Amino acid sequence: GPAVAGGLLAVELARIAAGAAASRLEGRMTTVDLRTLGVMEHTLVRLPQCPACGDPTLIGERSPKVVLSSRSARHVTDGGYRIEPPARTYARLEKHISPLIGAVTRLHTFAEQDNGVTYSFTAGHNFAMIGDNMDLLRRNLRGQSGGKGRTEVQARVSALCEAIERYSGVWRGEEPVTEAAYADLDPAVAVHPESLLHFSDSQYAGREEWNKDPAHRLHLVPERFRTDLPVDWSPAWSLTEERERLVPSGYAWYGHPDLERHFYCVGDSNGNASGNSVEEAVLQGFCELVERDAVALWWYNRARRPAFDLDSLRDPYVDTVREFYRGMDRDLWLLDLTTDLGIPAFVGVSHRLGHPVEDVIVGFGAHLDPRVAAIRTLTEVNQFLPSVERRDEQGNTLYLDDDVATLAWWKETRLAEEPWLVPDPAQRPRTLTDYAPSGGGDLAGDVETCVARAAAAGIEVIVLDQSRPDLELSVVRVIAPGMRHFWRRLGPGRLYDVPVALGWIPEPRAEDDLNPTSVFF
Repeated sequence: GPAVAGGLLAVELARIAAGAAASRLEGRMTTVDLRTLGVMEHTLVRLPQCPACGDPTLIGERSPKVVLSSRSARHVTDGGYRIEPPARTYARLEKHISPLIGAVTRLHTFAEQDNGVTYSFTAGHNFAMIGDNMDLLRRNLRGQSGGKGRTEVQARVSALCEAIERYSGVWRGEEPVTEAAYADLDPAVAVHPESLLHFSDSQYAGREEWNKDPAHRLHLVPERFRTDLPVDWSPAWSLTEERERLVPSGYAWYGHPDLERHFYCVGDSNGNASGNSVEEAVLQGFCELVERDAVALWWYNRARRPAFDLDSLRDPYVDTVREFYRGMDRDLWLLDLTTDLGIPAFVGVSHRLGHPVEDVIVGFGAHLDPRVAAIRTLTEVNQFLPSVERRDEQGNTLYLDDDVATLAWWKETRLAEEPWLVPDPAQRPRTLTDYAPSGGGDLAGDVETCVARAAAAGIEVIVLDQSRPDLELSVVRVIAPGMRHFWRRLGPGRLYDVPVALGWIPEPRAEDDLNPTSVFF
């Protein structure tokens, strides 16, 4: 083994010494599998922010100000508004995939067989390259990213970009911060974590017993935030008020060491997004906040919602997906979850027909464009399908997931017992014409539309730039105090007030009357 490798290296060094063409090793690493003689090349990506050979101020002294520029959304049919088609994005970013030196370790299809309809991919994270506290990172992030789309290339690039997004959001210690106790900061500048987390008093009181249950893996309740304890604060930019804000670094970044000494939150990806431009990323991140907020209002209140008429899309892809599900003995529908923000939001629901175990799967989507929101919802349902589509000879499901809460949902949920999962027959189905057309002409204008709609609901939109100069992708964390995560966070606010204001339910539910089942992913 070593002798063969040494011989190959000697040949390459001789070529260089002889003045041959540029070395094949320049800017890359080559590996040889001595069992198969397969050769793999790995691109070595330079770090412009490297403290030894680059400019560390690219990160350390980066201005928090987010400047939006006018950009046309040229690709609007697959998953969102983008300034270039997914194939071009993939060609630019593919070099970051390497099991040895890439930001992304691998990229694989999730499904066992290519059915030509439901595309989903997974991508691995290479956090070992950037973090020395792997336990903290594991608590903050799942082990892989996922991607979906109506085409294979869209699903592939979706997974790749999500993995780069996660990689970019890991704390490295080079990011600018202010260390201070909240009590010593201006409350008009520093964002209190409780306005972001929304745990109730009873959740804090019962946290120790609650956190012991492995089924509560995603719903851990942290310690109540201490305003007297110095922690790190990251400078961010309020698009609503056009000024600098400070957000808690332990909340805004993955794996921040503050959480080891004061576990005041669980790092998560809510509002994290990537894009070919900052405008793309901010729009995507805010739409994710809208989606999660809408799901929380619906899910925990178990509110009955009307169907969305998929026929109104007049999209052959939708017809193909529904036919595919019928062939698997599954039904499929969308419910309208649009809230006071006026941004179309949907949930897709599919269940198995004619079997005692219904394997109910759900997917969510939100976007200024109702067509995009609906397709995103369908492709997210598709993303979960491989986990429940395999069956044994008796027709029983062979699950690909061993998570306790997820398996309980698939095995135990019965639509007859959960009417909030099916269309409300008392409400007229929504169609595409029920949503005012907006967006698509200019991405900066679309972001401004979102900010204005949030402001009308009393919500501020804050953006933290997490982009890394070496990765050629804009990455942001969009933060909107007051909006709800779809994880189990039962403090006062929109969760109780907005469903009543919208007429979804007649009066606010008591905390003990909320859905006892939490969102399981």
